Amino acid sequence: MHLPFLIPRVDFLGSDGTLEALHPGGALGRLRRPVLLLARDLCAFQIFDSAALPRSRRRQAARLHAKLASPYLVGGAALVKAGGDFGIWWWDIDRLPQAVSDRFGGVLPAIRPETLAQPAANGWRVVRLRFGYEAQLWSQGALVASAWRRDRFDGPAWRAFTSLQRGVDAPDEPPTSQSLPVDYDGEAFSLARAEISRNQAIGAAAGGFAVAACAAAMFLLGQGIQLRDDAGRIGVEAAKMRADTPRAGVLQALEIDRRRLADYQRLEEATNPISAAGAAIGIVAYHDITPTAVEAGQDAITLTLPYAAVAIADQLIEEFEGSGYFYDVRPRTEPTSQSLIVEMKVREAAPPLSAAG
Repeated sequence: MHLPFLIPRVDFLGSDGTLEALHPGGALGRLRRPVLLLARDLCAFQIFDSAALPRSRRRQAARLHAKLASPYLVGGAALVKAGGDFGIWWWDIDRLPQAVSDRFGGVLPAIRPETLAQPAANGWRVVRLRFGYEAQLWSQGALVASAWRRDRFDGPAWRAFTSLQRGVDAPDEPPTSQSLPVDYDGEAFSLARAEISRNQAIGAAAGGFAVAACAAAMFLLGQGIQLRDDAGRIGVEAAKMRADTPRAGVLQALEIDRRRLADYQRLEEATNPISAAGAAIGIVAYHDITPTAVEAGQDAITLTLPYAAVAIADQLIEEFEGSGYFYDVRPRTEPTSQSLIVEMKVREAAPPLSAAG
C-alpha cells in the first residue's frame, strides 16, 4: 500500500501451532483490525465460476457458495475477486489454538491465508513456504489455482496439478521454487470491501480519508490560531476606533470582519467533513452501492445514490445513525434523475477551542 503507517498489526500462525508477530502495525494501522495470516496447509482454496450468472448476482452467489460449500464443520471464509470470477478461501476455526485468543484478547483479527500476503504474479509458479510448498496459477494478477504439498513438487505431482487447469498451457516440469517476502500491498491487507466486515468497511472508508483529514486538520489548526489572533486584534482596533472616531461606516466594516472571522472559527471547530464523508461512503460501499454525488457542508452531508438503494433505505438510515457520525437522516427520492438523496446532519466531535484551553 506504500503507506507504512497504514499497515495493520500482522501475526502468522503456523500449522504447528506457533504464533509469530510479523509487523507491529503502523501509527494509523494500529487502529485497523489486526490481520492473522494462516499457514497455507491450514486453508483450502477454490475458484467460483460466476460467468453464467447475471453480473448483479455474482457476488451474492459467491458468498452463498462460501457459506454452504465449506469443507470444515466450523469454518471461516474470505472472498477475493479473480477476474470475472471469485476466489474462495476456507479455514477450520477449530484448529485455531487458544494462543490466538490470548494474543488478540477481545479483538477478532481478520484471518487470511498466507498466500494472500504474497506478491501477485502472472502464469505458473511454485512457492516455498515455511511449511511445505504451494503450486500456483495466476491470471492477470489474480490467483486462479492453488495446491499445497508437504514435499517439493516433482514431475508427477506437478502434472497432476496442471492437468486440472483446462485451456492453459503449462510447462512439463515444475518451476524452481522460490521464497517470497510479505507484500503489504497484497490482498491480505486490502481495504477493499469484498474482504472486510461491515464495521471494517465503515472504518476503512474513514481511514481512506485519514491522510487528507490529517493534512486538513493541521492546516485548520494553524488557521484557527491565526483567526483567534486576528479576531482579537480587530476587536481591540474596533474598540479604539469607536472611542476615537464617530465614523459609523468604518466601525460597521470592522464589525462585519469580526463576525466573519468568528464564523470561520466556528467552522474550524466543527467536525471535519472529510472524515464524515469517508464514513458515509464506507457504509454504502458495503452494500455494493456507489454514490453518484457527495456534498459536504459545514454541518451536513448529502449523498446521491442510485434509485435501487431505495430497497434498503431503512437499513442505510439505521447504519448512518449507528455510526456515531450522523443524526437527523432524511432520505428522499428524485424521480427526474432516478436517484435516492440522503441528507444528514454531522455530529460535532471536537469541543470548541476556547473550552480546550
